[in-house]
Amino acid sequence: MAQETQEIDIRTWIIRIVRNWYWFLLSCILFGALGVYTYFATTSKYTVDAKLMIRNNDSESPLGQMEMLSMLGMGGTKQIEDEVAILTSRDILTQVVRELDLQSEYRKKRKLKWEGQYPSRDLTVVYPEMFLDTTKKPVQVQIKARKNNYLVKVKYGRWDFSRHKVNDLTQPFSTCAGDIAFQLNKPIQQGAEYTIMTLPMLPAVDKYNRAIVAAPYKKESNIINISTSTDMPQRAIDFINKEIEFYNLDAVIDKNIMASNTASFIEERLRLIEAELAVAESELEAYKAENGIVDLLTEAELYLHEGAEYKKQLAEIETQINLIQYIAEYVSDESKKNALIPANLGIDDQALVALIAEYNQQMLKRMRVQRTATNSNPVLSQMDNQLAMLRENIITSIHSVSKSLTIAKKDAEVRQGKINVQRYNIPTQEKEYIEVARTRELKEQLYLFLYEKREENALTLASTVMPAKIIASPQMDPNSTSPSIKIIGIICLILGFGVPIGVIYLYHFFNNKLSDDSREFERKIKMPFGGVLVQNHHGEHIAVKEGVNSASAELFRLLRSNLRFMLPSHATNPVILVTSNINGEGKSYVATNLAISLALLDKKVALVGLDIRKPMLAQYLNLPSQGCLTSYLSDDAYSIDDLVIPSETKGLDILPAGIIPPNPNELLLSDRLDQLFVELRQRYDYIVVDSAPVALISDTFQLNRVADMTVYVCRARYTTFDLIDYLNQVHEQKRLPNIVTVLNGVNAGKAGYGYGYGYGANNSKH
Repeated sequence: MAQETQEIDIRTWIIRIVRNWYWFLLSCILFGALGVYTYFATTSKYTVDAKLMIRNNDSESPLGQMEMLSMLGMGGTKQIEDEVAILTSRDILTQVVRELDLQSEYRKKRKLKWEGQYPSRDLTVVYPEMFLDTTKKPVQVQIKARKNNYLVKVKYGRWDFSRHKVNDLTQPFSTCAGDIAFQLNKPIQQGAEYTIMTLPMLPAVDKYNRAIVAAPYKKESNIINISTSTDMPQRAIDFINKEIEFYNLDAVIDKNIMASNTASFIEERLRLIEAELAVAESELEAYKAENGIVDLLTEAELYLHEGAEYKKQLAEIETQINLIQYIAEYVSDESKKNALIPANLGIDDQALVALIAEYNQQMLKRMRVQRTATNSNPVLSQMDNQLAMLRENIITSIHSVSKSLTIAKKDAEVRQGKINVQRYNIPTQEKEYIEVARTRELKEQLYLFLYEKREENALTLASTVMPAKIIASPQMDPNSTSPSIKIIGIICLILGFGVPIGVIYLYHFFNNKLSDDSREFERKIKMPFGGVLVQNHHGEHIAVKEGVNSASAELFRLLRSNLRFMLPSHATNPVILVTSNINGEGKSYVATNLAISLALLDKKVALVGLDIRKPMLAQYLNLPSQGCLTSYLSDDAYSIDDLVIPSETKGLDILPAGIIPPNPNELLLSDRLDQLFVELRQRYDYIVVDSAPVALISDTFQLNRVADMTVYVCRARYTTFDLIDYLNQVHEQKRLPNIVTVLNGVNAGKAGYGYGYGYGANNSKH
């Protein structure tokens, strides 16, 4: 049953679409025209992309260090994502926008399109000094070149607007955005139109930040893919190139900051060691001069040779201890809390070196963020917490390394002590000389070491290797991404069909009245369907006439055939009761023409007017005011012959209702009514009764005892669905006999012979 209902619904919708084909045609034409306009009025957009490789082969570089830390399980797994964030940072994009003068966007109208002008443009707007750096509101300038002057419209922010007629664009004139002028780069032709949109720096940067998409090319790859979609490809190419240029420059600046910091540290230590070395050398010379020592004794040389390795080891340990001490002092200095920690000093402990590298990398990130963020920024707070944690780890590692070096030093000193015991017999002067020389040698080794590191750091500072390498220069895809004629066509086709369907759906959804579709009517009713009748546009009450083959007459003949077929087999000289839900549905019209149609079969037919509260038959048929049913029912002196009025149609007699009585319901319940229909059945082949509407009064229900069939008239675009529900209720309660429905008032073009012949869709149930 659900499948049958679904099929019926689909069929109904197909019928509705076919009936309203012209609306679909008109909608497709309108949306097709709109699609064509959209295609030719939309500026073409193209994709520009580039590929950038972040170098990480240098283990001394920040990225190389992070990669080493990642291999050790100490972090650095998202370094490429960090570099993407730096590449698209507001600081770098601000430099690009300012460098390329992208706060203002220039467009010129060509036919239907507004085409961008970049890099060359017909004119350039000149704002007041510092205006672009201080303005907080966007400025839109529209220019139209006329015959003798220029029409300039200026919109500043959302509300400020001014309109100007300008003779000379090169001369400043006052607007709502201040005094502006234009620099003409080429002659302006009459009729030319321009629009210039100028944004404050921050919104302009955000605009390009949204437009530029940067992401890792592949997972675990050092390649970054940069792409954008734009209607000005050259602007996008220049933008990406400048973005990469400023990214490299920013990285070099960070590298130089670290190298300069390390150089300052080394220079400071060199000055201290140089002074200490000078003192040690002075002491050595003074000792030699004071004691007359020219050369070491052979025995001492043997012992010294024997302990040379221990001396060397002690010197190395002392160097490491000094370096560790220097780093510890630097880290503990509160004035250098936000500075980089000197790196590349030759510390042997790789874990400590890695921690320092990680700390410096995080400090560089903080410096970058701090350039464009306030101190209350939560990102800075998070970074400070990370740096504090790293600083604590470095201090802890320094303590651990310092303890290890102290132990190693003590061990070397113990071994050195054994050598000293063997040198016990060496003269005191020689031993004192060795100690002084040793101190001088240690200072000299530390000085040479720091001097070497200073040279290495100088080479690092002088190096200009860029961290990012372009492996695919920005290029434009020759195929435009928009407008797409395929997508526009699909959208227009969907709208061309969808809008009419939506309108039809909404109309039927909110419409609570019957339509012209008899099939819809058949689905809603629960009794047999007799047929449809066309709408009476001419106001004629008589549609059926002998020798006339109009559409209305043919439909009444079809209704006649259906009713004769559906009459109960036991009904002799049947009484056909014609009623409706309310006034205006055409029951009197149907009763009259049905009676005429039956009379044309050479049958004797009586048309009885029992709508005694609002009689209409006399008006329809222009009957004289003689005889009436109300008089017959209320007065025994009247006979049927006093009521009958012959009509112009052969075999048809009329029994009009007459005057409106004070007690109509009681009259319909009287025995005189039963006697009337007994006599009528004897005289006539068919008795057609025009009764009162059943939804308003109960008069018609009093006639069910004398009727064999009920013709229930509903009217298209008039009868509501609530009344159909009431009709079904009357049928279920069997308050009227053998109900057959008729749909009246259908448009003539929608009432063919295919509508409702015989029983309706629900007849199988009855």
